[in-house]
Amino acid sequence: MKKFNGLTQEEVNKETRLGNVNIPPKPIVKSNLRIILGHVFNLFNAYNFAIAFALIMVKAYSSLFFVIIVLSNTIIRAYQEIRSKNTIAKLNLIVSPKTKVIRNGKEQLLSNDDIVLHDTVYFETGNQISADSIILSDNVEVDESLISGEVEPVLKKVGDTLLSGSFIVSGACYAEVIHVGIDNYAMKITEEARKRKPVSSELMTTFNKVTRFTSFFIIPLCFLMVFQSYVIRHQSIDETVINTATALLGMLPKGLVLLTSVSLAASVVKLGSEKTLVQELFSIETLSRIDVLCLDKTGTLTQGVMKVQDVVALGNTSIDELNDIMSSFVQGARDNNTTYQTLHAHFTKENKYATKDRISFSSARKWSAVQLEGVGAVVVGAPEFILPDYQFSDDIIEQRKQGARVLLVAKNQSLSSLNDDIHSSTAIGVIVISDSLRDDAVETLKFFEDNEVQVKIISGDNPETVSAIAKKAGVKTYDHYLDATTIKDEKDIENAIMNYDVIGRATPYQKHQMILCLQEHGQKIAMTGDGVNDVLALKDADVSIAMGSGSDAARQVAQVVIIDGRLGTLVDIVREGRLVINNITRSASMYYLKTIYTICLAILSVLLNIPYPFIPFQMTLMDMFIEGFPSFMIMFEKNIDKPKESIRNHALRYSLPNAIMIVISVAAIKLLAPQWDLNLNQVFTVLYFTTSFISIQMIYRIYKPINWYRGGVLILDIIGFLISVPIFWNWLEISPVNEKIIIIILVTMLVSLPLISFISIGVNKYLSKTTPK
Repeated sequence: MKKFNGLTQEEVNKETRLGNVNIPPKPIVKSNLRIILGHVFNLFNAYNFAIAFALIMVKAYSSLFFVIIVLSNTIIRAYQEIRSKNTIAKLNLIVSPKTKVIRNGKEQLLSNDDIVLHDTVYFETGNQISADSIILSDNVEVDESLISGEVEPVLKKVGDTLLSGSFIVSGACYAEVIHVGIDNYAMKITEEARKRKPVSSELMTTFNKVTRFTSFFIIPLCFLMVFQSYVIRHQSIDETVINTATALLGMLPKGLVLLTSVSLAASVVKLGSEKTLVQELFSIETLSRIDVLCLDKTGTLTQGVMKVQDVVALGNTSIDELNDIMSSFVQGARDNNTTYQTLHAHFTKENKYATKDRISFSSARKWSAVQLEGVGAVVVGAPEFILPDYQFSDDIIEQRKQGARVLLVAKNQSLSSLNDDIHSSTAIGVIVISDSLRDDAVETLKFFEDNEVQVKIISGDNPETVSAIAKKAGVKTYDHYLDATTIKDEKDIENAIMNYDVIGRATPYQKHQMILCLQEHGQKIAMTGDGVNDVLALKDADVSIAMGSGSDAARQVAQVVIIDGRLGTLVDIVREGRLVINNITRSASMYYLKTIYTICLAILSVLLNIPYPFIPFQMTLMDMFIEGFPSFMIMFEKNIDKPKESIRNHALRYSLPNAIMIVISVAAIKLLAPQWDLNLNQVFTVLYFTTSFISIQMIYRIYKPINWYRGGVLILDIIGFLISVPIFWNWLEISPVNEKIIIIILVTMLVSLPLISFISIGVNKYLSKTTPK
């Protein structure tokens, strides 16, 4: 084989001075200052600070307590984003791809940023092309799907161009770099070439809809309330500002966005400390909702550390001759998968037969071949694809049943005759390879089985071998497996993935089609993989997870990278996701209650021509005991159940009935006030306590079923509110409470309970009709 010396150090220095270095444009990463400014100067803060400025102008200082909350939100969110950014940056350094470069006749493993123009590089199976290059030797198959969208591998020969951003799926080659940095093909179409499938976030979708909906009301209601208060009712400017500010503040769910972003960012940092790189923040949310987890066998369920367990010579071939042939085979091949590495480590005799040509391994073919001088074409791979009808000895069959991988060694006249009719080959040996099950595999699969996630093992290995590993891993349906070579059309694909949990001999294309089929049936899919053969399926899964020891291809496409390759980390990720999403979902109803009833009360106030019934400090005190304390305490409850409904439905189910009841109470008490001989200040006092009770009643509904912890939190919440009211009585600006007011408050509370139940029944029926099954 031709030897390449590459550039000398002097030539490298010259290219470096000329700026011909493979440094890509710096990714758009926010600086710490930009992060801080972004959290300070935004529309949300603009609303709040505008309201604060108006209150300061009228010297309503007691109503400015909300500014502390807004400032705390800003500081905490900025800190968490900076912390999360730094964690991701450190983990990215660990998994950052490198390339083998030939310089001064020696092979070096360099960062892609250190490659210069005209460098001689060596690409092998699983590598991502780091810079546009021209092949100098050997043929390779390349996956250009990230660039062109075509899923079929492309054969590249000497003189052909390798485009940056694509992956080597078969073979290995030397190439000369022809473009670097911004001149690379992938850099010119960055948005298309390296774009991961965006994660669909129900949380952000819901928050954005609520924000847009709220923003639609804020400005018109602001003008109407100011006009009505100052012009029609002739209230003072001080009263007008305070009254309007209260309504506007209630429409902004200040704590919920903070709670969400801080919770997710904290999860990224926590998982980072466990050697997990989360490349898409909201993939944590999606993982909490997955229905199916698709696993590969090699390197995922098994340790990926294989060794040759047995070598058997067949026919007239002696064991010594077989060792000679295999030693020459591994030295002539250009593969770099784990199977090849295992064979290379075992067959170490001197190269007896010179290599004349080769066909590299591909997941579609399931075999590789080398033309050896004096021997012929030697092919090594899956027996079913080389000699489907070959009958193995009972001993070999038993080893396969125990989970070992069986490779067949055969020979043919030449590579061309091999391609024409591989089944005419003659078997000359069998190689048995073992790969131990991961220590945490049984425990991990048991967790998913117990937590409403179906596990499917889809492998390119022999179905019997996959079944044996599945049995060891504790898969109950291990003996109900399918050979993917029997799949003929899309209908067979659907039958396979919907009815089998263990599938062997699946090609990359079939894996991809199975993922799409599951999604068409409404399933949310998490896919794990470590090889280039998993890239197609990883790209289209709802959440893609790569093992850190896997190929560049898998790590580049995945949204989550488990750097240490520990299978049990999958449990940690799903557990963390469910904790965060369940807590945020329950807390969201607490926050949206005020948003809903504030908008409705503001509209009602305009229609009845009355001031908004609350002042900012009253709202702030309610916030502490309706939003802050209950949502904070629920975070300590370790709920890892699979989320049963969307955040939208949960918020409507719990907050809407109570919000409607609050609006009904306000309207009823205001209309009945003349009969009860209540002045406006007394009306607002009744409304304050009634609204607080109805809000706390919603907390009770969210907390059901009540246990000791939830009951204790609820009691503390009620006691805290009852103690706080007399302490801050003057700041609350409510009228003295007499016997008549107490009776009206109690009656209103008692009447509200059955009405809330009645409204809840209607809301639940509506959600049942409108929610897809």
